[in-house]
Amino acid sequence: MKIGIIGPAMAGKTTLFSLLTGGTAGGKGTVPQASARVPDQRIDLLSEIFKPRKITFATVEFADFPALGSGCEIAGETANRLKACDALTIVVRAHGDPTVPWPDEPLTPDTSFTNFLNEMVLSDLCQVEALLARNKDKRRSQEETHLLEACQSLLEETKPISSLGWLPEQEQILHNYALLSSRPVLVAVNLDEEQLLNKDFEGRSALVDACAAAGYPLIEFSGRLETEICRMDKKEQSAFLAEYGLEESGITRLVTAAYKLLGLCSFFTVGEDEVRAWTVQAGITAKKAAGKIHSDLERGFIRAEVIAYDEFMALGGSLKTARDQGKLRIEGKDYPVRDGDILNIRFNV
Repeated sequence: MKIGIIGPAMAGKTTLFSLLTGGTAGGKGTVPQASARVPDQRIDLLSEIFKPRKITFATVEFADFPALGSGCEIAGETANRLKACDALTIVVRAHGDPTVPWPDEPLTPDTSFTNFLNEMVLSDLCQVEALLARNKDKRRSQEETHLLEACQSLLEETKPISSLGWLPEQEQILHNYALLSSRPVLVAVNLDEEQLLNKDFEGRSALVDACAAAGYPLIEFSGRLETEICRMDKKEQSAFLAEYGLEESGITRLVTAAYKLLGLCSFFTVGEDEVRAWTVQAGITAKKAAGKIHSDLERGFIRAEVIAYDEFMALGGSLKTARDQGKLRIEGKDYPVRDGDILNIRFNV
């Protein structure tokens, strides 16, 4: 699962990519990719209990795309590359730091976002109209034609395809067409210290409304402050964030939001060898989840011993206590795994 980071020049997208992943900018026309660790306090606390030899957090893959034009124009080649991503993060700039020059006339963040949304919708509308113009395409069913017509109507209203609730079978058809606006989008606005402290900037109200209308989550962060935070230890970070009325850094909030944006959740395996968060689609069955650990566990699946993280901690963080009190549930292969479940897979191959 990969999230593409895009935005106009000097918006802070490469800074965000570096903060998330530790990666650096690529050469002209390249798209560097790297993984970002998903912060999870539950992993920290489980590790304190089990003191494992290895700790593994969930990760999300990010890709840093070349800057869009000043009007957020999406060139054909860029659009095609973006279609390989499962979700997008659009970075817009609110700060006016004079040490970071604007490449063109300054744009408010709501204008930058609206330009991007219009470009994305226009790209899809051109594709849908071209598809519908092929009236003699025998490979397309009547259902697909009606679906494309519904997409056309939506796009003509300058609404992204993702803004409408589709049935699972319709989503599968749309996935095959790789329409850009069918992807979930996260909006990240880059602020300065004062804007972050006051929770206000020019165009904020309009940006909030536009994101809500499109169904896109909005995360506010300060690239400059996040860079400083990365150099601090945990205690200093907490005190520093408290000055801005925050419990978590912008980077933590953003990567967590990105994880949820992809419809992902984490289940845990615990022990002296390793405490690990496993990344799965929300609602995956226990048998399929076992296959994420190892194919043998899925093939020879017998049952799963399950306890929710919160219940486990309420019992003092002891699997023995959970088992003795009958709190360690026995679930079959079709059990839908929930975020925070601690699993122990029983299998026989």
